[in-house]
Amino acid sequence: MKAPSDTLAQEVARALEAWLAGKGTWPTGFPLAPAATPFQQRVRAALIAIAPGCRMTYGELARFLGSSARAVGGACRANPIPLLVPCHRVVAACGVGGYAGAVDGPRLEFKRWLLAHERR
Repeated sequence: MKAPSDTLAQEVARALEAWLAGKGTWPTGFPLAPAATPFQQRVRAALIAIAPGCRMTYGELARFLGSSARAVGGACRANPIPLLVPCHRVVAACGVGGYAGAVDGPRLEFKRWLLAHERR
C-alpha cells in the first residue's frame, strides 16, 4: 500500500491505524469536506456526535433531526468519508442496515466489523 504524500492524509492515516490497532481513540478534529446540502451537513454533525461504541437507528436520528429515516439513509449513503464521519453507527431498527449504499457484501461486513471493533 502506498503511503499518503499529503501531510493531512498522513495524520489521518496514523490516527486510523492507531484506532484500528486499539491504541488510540476515534480520530476527530480533522477538517471535513463540506456536504453538498445543508441537510447533509446536519446529518454529518449528528453522526460525529454519536460516541464510539454507541448506535442510533435511522429512525431515532431522523426524529432528532425532524426528518425521515429514508432521508437520513440517503445522507449517510452520500457521506464521502465514512471513516471520519462515522455513519456505521447508524443502524436499522431490526438489523444492521446498509453501509455506503450496500445492503450486503464486503461493505456491510466492514460495517459489522467496525461496530464490533468499537465495542471491544
